[in-house]
Amino acid sequence: MNSSDKPFTALISLYGTENAGCRYLYSSLSRAGYPAHLVFFKEWRNNDIVPPSEKEIRLLISHLKSISPDLIGIGLVSTLFPIARDLTIRIKDELGIPVLWGGIHPTGFPVECLEYADYICRGEGEETLPELLHCLEKGESLSGIAGLGYKEGGDKKVNPVRPLFQDLDSLPLPYLGDDNKVLIDNERLTEGEPIKPGAEYRIYVSRGCPFSCAYCYNSILRRMYKGLGKYYRFRSVENVLNELEEAVRLFPRLRFIKIDDDTSFCYGDEWLSEFCEKYPARVGLPFGCLIHPKFLSRDLLEKLKAVGLERIQVGLESGSRREIEDDYHRKDTHVKIKEFSEFNRDLKIEVVYDVIIDNPTASEEDRINQVEYLIELERPFKVFLYSLNYLPGTELTEKLLAEGVITPDEVEGKSTKSWRQFRVDFSYPRSAEDRFYLALLVLSSHPWIPKSLLRKWLKSRYLRKHPWPLWILMISSNTARMGFVALQMLLRGELTIFKLRQYARFSRMISQ
Repeated sequence: MNSSDKPFTALISLYGTENAGCRYLYSSLSRAGYPAHLVFFKEWRNNDIVPPSEKEIRLLISHLKSISPDLIGIGLVSTLFPIARDLTIRIKDELGIPVLWGGIHPTGFPVECLEYADYICRGEGEETLPELLHCLEKGESLSGIAGLGYKEGGDKKVNPVRPLFQDLDSLPLPYLGDDNKVLIDNERLTEGEPIKPGAEYRIYVSRGCPFSCAYCYNSILRRMYKGLGKYYRFRSVENVLNELEEAVRLFPRLRFIKIDDDTSFCYGDEWLSEFCEKYPARVGLPFGCLIHPKFLSRDLLEKLKAVGLERIQVGLESGSRREIEDDYHRKDTHVKIKEFSEFNRDLKIEVVYDVIIDNPTASEEDRINQVEYLIELERPFKVFLYSLNYLPGTELTEKLLAEGVITPDEVEGKSTKSWRQFRVDFSYPRSAEDRFYLALLVLSSHPWIPKSLLRKWLKSRYLRKHPWPLWILMISSNTARMGFVALQMLLRGELTIFKLRQYARFSRMISQ
């Protein structure tokens, strides 16, 4: 219940208990003197996104009614547009409270989103939202609020985008406390910080990206923010360590840090030196990160391993040079990954290669090259397979639409494919040839299978038409590896109910 005379905002995070954005907004509202409340509405579960049940919707409506917000904010990605739309209609029909949408989908498609939301926040909202509340409180015009979309007299108004924050340290740290937070999931409401029971904490050091991969939302945002400040920005070491110290203090089960930027540790030599000097004493937990192939240098990884780096995740995306360069607009990655795989025999850092499949333009030669490249890499490694989903507005989606390769109904927001096939699982219906290549991609990372045998299988016409022997071998080998991974996590104290709910479904097994 709001005891302040200031406008009170309830922020709803859809299917994202680890969502940092809503925690940043909570802190920014608090700094500006506006009370807020966070509702995490359902957890994300790999390939098992289902709309909320009627009981869960009733729990949400009842909770919102009990806290009486003046404004309700909903954060969403394109994948969740249908759920956000239906939920907004219910909230407005039953509560009559204005609703604001934020996130990448409203940022890219503000006019479409204003069909359902009263307001939309485009881009970074740490100043836009407090300014909106100030104007609503004072009855002032909304026309001067950068980054805001709204309705006026039946018209949809979209103000110019707000320039990007250049000093990320000027923003308050994300709110990690227990107060004013609830989780609604599994048809029950739980108070407190939902990630507190977990053993892993995800932190974001930067905003933006140095690259513009064609399948990624950054290809949209770079165009939108052209001339509005440096696109790729990062926080100071001190600011990052302050957040991690807060997480360690508040989350007693914390055992591992994941630096979850799409591209990490490309912040310069001074940043790296300061991090390596201060991290062990002030945080000291093992950590992992995502690294772009361009930054896979032995010197960097040796320094990071010395202060706790255990795992890295690398965007290989495709073993086909044509596919990686022509379709995905990634350059000079294959040579760097191959060099890394060779010197990592000495470093022994656990590595996962991200690989995209289901590209409709991939030829048979592309698919063969994909498997051959993985076979060439030094083991051990793991492969995380992702199904190509068509995000609206990206360069790749626009190209495929223009060429008639896909239809608008296959684009996320209308399509819900990613609800059941984001990470590739083995239950998804596929042709015999698709299963053949998928099995070989998975088996390429299993060190007990000789590379010579994999190459022989790749040339087999029989297995291409009848891949069931490979499929059975893949399932068996992957099951054994999953058991080993679970045992390792258990021994490290990282296996939690939260992780099991996210990934541990034998009926929808993913590659390990």
